[in-house]
Amino acid sequence: MKHIIGLFTIATLVAACAGNGNRQQHQQDSLNAIGPALQEVQYDTALVANLKDPVCRMPIRMGVYDTAHYHGTILGFCSTSCKDTFLLKPESYKLVMK
Repeated sequence: MKHIIGLFTIATLVAACAGNGNRQQHQQDSLNAIGPALQEVQYDTALVANLKDPVCRMPIRMGVYDTAHYHGTILGFCSTSCKDTFLLKPESYKLVMK
C-alpha cells in the first residue's frame, strides 16, 4: 500500500511540474504575440545633443533608449533609470555635448 501511495505522490508531482512548464510556455507565447509593444525602443543617436549619458557616462554611440528635453535640447540616455536620476537633479551632472 505504501508503494502505491508513493507512486501516486510521485506521479502527481511530475504532472504538476509538467503543468508549470506549459503555463510558462503559454505566458511566453502570449508575450511574443504582443511583439514590439513590450520591446525597448532605441532612438537614433543623431537626434540627441550629448555624446555621453550624463549619469553613467556611457557613450551615446552604444545606444539611446530614452530621451529628455533639457534647456531646449534633446538629451539621450542609456536607460529610463539614468534619465529619471538626471531629471531629479540635472544641475549636478556635467553634459558632454556634440
